[in-house]
Amino acid sequence: MQLVSLGKRVACVLVAFVIAAAGPSPAADSSYDRLQGLARDMTFHWAKLHPFVATELGIPGEDGMVDAPSQAADDRDLALIHTWEARLAAILVAGASPKVRDDAALLRAQLTAQERQFTVYRYDRKDYSAPGIAITNAIYTQFEHLPAGGSAPAWNDIISRLAQAPAYITAGESLVTEPGHLQGVVGAQQLDGVPDFLGRALTAAAKAQLPRARFLRFAAVRDATLRAVREEKRYIDAHAAGWPENFAMGRAAYEAMLRDELLVPYGTEAIEKMAADELAHGWAQSYWYLHVAKERGTPIGPATGGGLAPSGLALIPYYRAQVAHLRRFVAEHHVVDVPAWLGRIDVVETPKFLQPVSPGASMESPRRFAREATGFYYITPPVSLARAAAELDPNQDFDRDRILSTAAHEVMPGHFLQLSIARRHPDFVRRIQDSASFAEGWAYYGEEMFVDLGLYGDDLDPRYYTAQWERIRGARAIVDAKLASGEMTEPQAAAYFHQETGFSTSAAKAEVDGIALGPGYVISYTVGRQQLELLEHDYFVAIGARGSLAHFHDRLMCYGTAPLSIVAPELLADLSKPLSAVQAAAGVSR
Repeated sequence: MQLVSLGKRVACVLVAFVIAAAGPSPAADSSYDRLQGLARDMTFHWAKLHPFVATELGIPGEDGMVDAPSQAADDRDLALIHTWEARLAAILVAGASPKVRDDAALLRAQLTAQERQFTVYRYDRKDYSAPGIAITNAIYTQFEHLPAGGSAPAWNDIISRLAQAPAYITAGESLVTEPGHLQGVVGAQQLDGVPDFLGRALTAAAKAQLPRARFLRFAAVRDATLRAVREEKRYIDAHAAGWPENFAMGRAAYEAMLRDELLVPYGTEAIEKMAADELAHGWAQSYWYLHVAKERGTPIGPATGGGLAPSGLALIPYYRAQVAHLRRFVAEHHVVDVPAWLGRIDVVETPKFLQPVSPGASMESPRRFAREATGFYYITPPVSLARAAAELDPNQDFDRDRILSTAAHEVMPGHFLQLSIARRHPDFVRRIQDSASFAEGWAYYGEEMFVDLGLYGDDLDPRYYTAQWERIRGARAIVDAKLASGEMTEPQAAAYFHQETGFSTSAAKAEVDGIALGPGYVISYTVGRQQLELLEHDYFVAIGARGSLAHFHDRLMCYGTAPLSIVAPELLADLSKPLSAVQAAAGVSR
């Protein structure tokens, strides 16, 4: 999955909103021009008002600033959204091309999602930990992109943000009028990891790169920020037990989110049936592979999965070697065209403040508007690889083939490749769309495909691992709807998840907590794969023997990361065009 920090989940809603845009159309199309202009106004105006969003998107000029949380700011933002909704309604698209109509639908969905942040979900009123986590996330993003030898302007921005952090945290806390228990408990766990980043990794870099006087200034504002974070956590620890559980939105609001914001063409009932089938198939496959392993006399694990990964300092270089192997495999087996301009992926340990909500691997793609093309593949090394192997821990990639499977999802040809291509699209809307059903559906779709393509030879462990994660995706989709609707409590969902997936009790709780506080995301694996497989079928029916997986995948990469309910009809309508023409229009070239 992509990076799933709780703080960034809220930010991702803002990011998805601010990057709404217009779609492909001749420049002479006034509807297209007006949609494009509206989208650009929204993007850069919102980033100016919300500097953390600017940092997340890679828009320069705001990295030394902080947001200004207040009721007045919320009122201003909601009024802006209403203004943009009125502008959108005034753009006539009835006679425009299908792609322009699609762009209007995308923009409408994003505006609806943003409006509901203020009128329905009200996350800033419920999460007391959000201010401390938000500013830590923003500074961590700046830290990730520091030049190797340091940069005085970049450090000035970090120091400026740290200096403003205590006041920002206090202002954000003042908005929390409906604090939630689960938000508090999970947020306190994340805040507990903030000193590890600010006091160790960031401080080590500052000490190495700053002159003494500037370092002393850094240390002073760092310490003030750490005091504010500790006070935020202390307050949560003292009060969270008395806060109510208020994360459930109700079935009607959940259905509305699927329909109006995510543009998912299925309701809750249909998704739960998909998920139940997925769960049953994953269990059947799991039993089968365990039986085959027993017959062969070799248990599932490193012995049937390419060997135990190395521990300690050798682990990250080992991951990098497997990513390189995947890149070669994808090219040699013509899975999808890998552009020569593709940037690099950096493998790093998941920061401590993110580990409570991201127990497994995750990925942060290159920022939408930044010059650099670097992505970050986060891993959480297990305390003991041998213990993880003995427990068949699905969150720990303890052998070579599990590392390959996860890296195929996160890096190649999954998120890193697909999102790197999407961010270069010459049309604004396709370049910055961020649909989870496309991104996670594509990465999930590839997992079983790599088994079939022979990436692992006859190894049993990666087959069992693939089945294990099918169970996890099915259980996630079931839990998501039931938590959001209030049909399951958090303890009930955690117990169910532990039983169905093989997650440890602590990992199951962390997973369920993340699902509860970020509703609507984890269904994207199940829904996205279903939509992609249906689209693949329709593609081969339409194109016949002239088709191939590589041809289908190369076309698929040409539509950005838009919802598949939008992409599918566009791709099928474009089959009469040569692939080279579709790729040229999408800016996809070697």
